[in-house]
Amino acid sequence: MASQLREVLNRFADRSAPVSIKRMAQEMGIDPNVLSGMIDYWVRKGKLREVSSGGEACHTCGIKGACPYVITLPRSYELAGDDDAQSNPPCHCGHCSS
Repeated sequence: MASQLREVLNRFADRSAPVSIKRMAQEMGIDPNVLSGMIDYWVRKGKLREVSSGGEACHTCGIKGACPYVITLPRSYELAGDDDAQSNPPCHCGHCSS
């Protein structure tokens, strides 16, 4: 189990873009629920962070995450950095300036 945990972290380190649980589970040949637990472990340890899909961070209108024009994307994760960008991830909705 410990080696699989480390493999999950190494796979994120080798990527230049966020990846979804479903995709990584397929690549690793493991159950997405098992992988989700491993990712949650690394998120708690501060090694990984969830990447905003955009809808919940959009400030264009007052309904934010309940916007009927924005689809809910799968949760994606990336390696957490030690910089200030970690505390304020950018909005990816295409309407905001951040």
